[in-house]
Amino acid sequence: MTVPALVVLLGLTISADAPGADEHLLAGARDFREARYSESLVEFRVAQRLGAPDAARYAAVALVKLGRPEEAVETFGGLDGQGADALVDYYRAVAAFEARLYVAADRLLATIADRAGPRIGEQVARMRGDIAKALKGEPTTAAIDWYLERSGAARAEGRPVLAAAYGREAAALSARRPDRYRHADAVPGGGSAKTTPNQGGRP
Repeated sequence: MTVPALVVLLGLTISADAPGADEHLLAGARDFREARYSESLVEFRVAQRLGAPDAARYAAVALVKLGRPEEAVETFGGLDGQGADALVDYYRAVAAFEARLYVAADRLLATIADRAGPRIGEQVARMRGDIAKALKGEPTTAAIDWYLERSGAARAEGRPVLAAAYGREAAALSARRPDRYRHADAVPGGGSAKTTPNQGGRP
C-alpha cells in the first residue's frame, strides 16, 4: 500500500505547522498497517510531542489494538460526543467496550452506523448485540458498586478522564433502576471514593 493510501486509511492529518512530525506520522501509519502496533504507538507519540494535529487519536487507536483500553479511553480524551471520523469513533467505542463501559460504547456505536462502510457497519451491529445482552435486565447493585470503585481508584491514581468515564457509567446504570441506587455518588466528574464491598458483581 502506498503512503498516500495509508494516510487515507488512518485519516492522518499532515500539517506544515508541526515540523518533523509528518515523518513520524507516516512511519506510524506504515507500522499500523503492518500490525506493528507497539512501533506505531511510539511513532504517533513522537508526532504528538512534535505538535502533529490529531496524533493523540492515532496513538489511542494503536492502544486499542494493543489491548490497553483504559489508556486508550484517556488518550482519546474521553468518550463524550460524536467525532468527525466514523472509524476513529468506532475505535473509541471498542475501547469503551473492552473497558466494560457498555453504555458509553453503545452511545458511540449508535452514531456510527450511518457514517461507516458495510464492514464496519457489520461489526457495529455485532457489538451492539453483545452490549444489549450485557445490559439486559435491571443492573445489580454490585455492578454499580464496581463502577464506582473503579472510578474512585482511577481518581486516586490521578486519572480524571477514566474516573469520569466510570462515574458516568455508574450513573447510567443507576438510572435504569427504580431506586436509582447510589445515583448521588455517580456524579458526572466521577464516582465517590466511598464504596461498598463488591459482592461478585463485576460486569
